[in-house]
Amino acid sequence: MEHLAAIMMLVGCGQGTGECTELPSPVIGYETIEECRADLAAAIGHTARKGLVIKAACAEVDPGWFEEDVEVSWDLAEDGHLVVSVRNTAGDSVASEVALSGSKMTAIQQ
Repeated sequence: MEHLAAIMMLVGCGQGTGECTELPSPVIGYETIEECRADLAAAIGHTARKGLVIKAACAEVDPGWFEEDVEVSWDLAEDGHLVVSVRNTAGDSVASEVALSGSKMTAIQQ
């Protein structure tokens, strides 16, 4: 089994507005998904802003992709959790994709 690395995605949404924007993650990448998950609560606390609902998720990434053209996208599922997709776009006619909706956390800053 190939070792996978991980990234963290943080998104801040206005309460009641439905408008969301990406927030900077305190760490660019992780060696394991477990390390990323362990940092979720601290990352939410670090990026907390008054009046924002903070959504966070970790996504596994093939470590070979860090040298490739990669596209990271996110969306909010109907139930409100953050879904992160990582797509390798480097020269392949058929792109590889990893979509993660697990390991999620949400915090509301009042």
